[in-house]
Amino acid sequence: MPYALFENDERLTRPFRTEREVWEAAEQADLITLGTHGEKILDNNFEIKSCDATPEELTVASPDIVFTVARGADPATSNRSSEQPVPPAHRTPAKTSS
Repeated sequence: MPYALFENDERLTRPFRTEREVWEAAEQADLITLGTHGEKILDNNFEIKSCDATPEELTVASPDIVFTVARGADPATSNRSSEQPVPPAHRTPAKTSS
């Protein structure tokens, strides 16, 4: 039975074959924290649940974690800081002693 990571009943990941694979993907995405006794727990409202999946979904390579655009947000006007061009480094000419 396939499993996926959910937040408030919305699936955030592609289907995985096992729960362990979902835990590994969540850990790689830094969605795991340590509980009061040092055990690993999921952050916030995340939970791992069984889900439906076609055989193709389980074999096709796709991103593990899918972050959707917030409802009502306009992607054209959102802050896309990761897509902003990086300014060239400011260089000052080296001073030579005369």
